[in-house]
Amino acid sequence: MKLSRRIMTAVAVIGVAASTVLGGAATASAETHPEDAPPGYAGPYPTCNGAFLERINIPQAAGYVDIRYSSAGSGTFCAMTFDNLPGPHHIEVVLQHAGWTTRWYDSDDNYDSYAGGIYVSDANTLCAQVYGEVTVNGVPHPSGWNPICKPPTQ
Repeated sequence: MKLSRRIMTAVAVIGVAASTVLGGAATASAETHPEDAPPGYAGPYPTCNGAFLERINIPQAAGYVDIRYSSAGSGTFCAMTFDNLPGPHHIEVVLQHAGWTTRWYDSDDNYDSYAGGIYVSDANTLCAQVYGEVTVNGVPHPSGWNPICKPPTQ
């Protein structure tokens, strides 16, 4: 019996690609529940709040990372990795606040269309980094690490 998307989000399986990407730094995973996120992080949740900030295309994959920003409170970034591939496969999204060693992510080998949303706070004062990945036919296609900063005030 196939587990629901909600359960799969809560029970993230960290693949070899995630180990490679996340090696060396203190990391946290979304293996359990959103309430287990370390201080300053939240998720995974099925959507991101805030205004659309940026889309990062994932080369050689039918995927992309969307980033949203909200100035409420101390400000937050939220990121989700999407794809348009049929069936379950590996998708992940990772956020790391600038200056922090902890990362928070959502990663699984059985997602159908997205990973995330993952939130990081204190976005009104510092930037963050985001990473997304979609695996196509066993080949990981990473977005690379991309800096994200709040939009200039208008």
